[in-house]
Amino acid sequence: MRSFSISKLVLGTSIAMAALSAIPASAQSVTINVAVAANFVDTLNNLITAYGSAGYTYSGANFTITSGATATLASNISTALNASNPTPYDLFFAADDTTPAALDASYTAVQTPWFYAQGKLVLWSKNGPNVTSGLGTITGYSAGQIAIANPSTAPYGKAAQEVLSRLHSITYPGGSYDAKFTQYTTIGTTYTAVNTSSPGGTASLGFVAKSQLCNGTSGAYKTGLAGTWHEYSPTTTVGGNDHEKILQHAVAITGRPGANASAVTDFSNFVTSTAGKAIIANWCYLTTP
Repeated sequence: MRSFSISKLVLGTSIAMAALSAIPASAQSVTINVAVAANFVDTLNNLITAYGSAGYTYSGANFTITSGATATLASNISTALNASNPTPYDLFFAADDTTPAALDASYTAVQTPWFYAQGKLVLWSKNGPNVTSGLGTITGYSAGQIAIANPSTAPYGKAAQEVLSRLHSITYPGGSYDAKFTQYTTIGTTYTAVNTSSPGGTASLGFVAKSQLCNGTSGAYKTGLAGTWHEYSPTTTVGGNDHEKILQHAVAITGRPGANASAVTDFSNFVTSTAGKAIIANWCYLTTP
């Protein structure tokens, strides 16, 4: 978990100081607790920084961020609400649309979910064979060489599972090629494993989010990105190749002691604004479903 103050982040420039002077003092005492799927952490940080200097009513708010797998974060929310305890988060940025919808259907504290980004799945081989054309023949990989996020908890892992099934007729997990894979809890730990891998070793390639390979400024891959990669195309019809669309939805949750619903709405409005969408697109997401 990481806590930081937007007001501290923007104090470095005279323009930011002028913006803060227009923000009500009470806004700077507001804290917004955000749960976010691992793929969106860098983008969220960028959005929060931009929001801090954007002159919105609550631009002086503080943010506490908790990142993890979508299903794990949803479980934390459900556990609290099932026990009649307040939610630990005011906003939840999931990596899919089904998890927020299920929370909305189950709990009155969960508000109507809204779309914020469409993710892209990429097979990245930093220290493995050339994957420009995709995974290729599975038998050519050594044990544990292919990294994948847990399909049960991470939507990007589920998309990778669909790619394996639809393009390679591979059942994962539970199939004859399970030994070729190393599974990680989140897409964040999957990326870290590939990024820190040794040539030809465990997790020398893996299924990651395009945003993790993005430069964050122009919607393009990082300059000098090591290795090779293959970007998959989401299907336009349910059940088609390569995988289902990774439609990422967010949802507000009420009831946390000390929460400010107006501040949550204010930040949500910024995320869906033209400026917010531009930042999201710069991190290699699509901003339309």
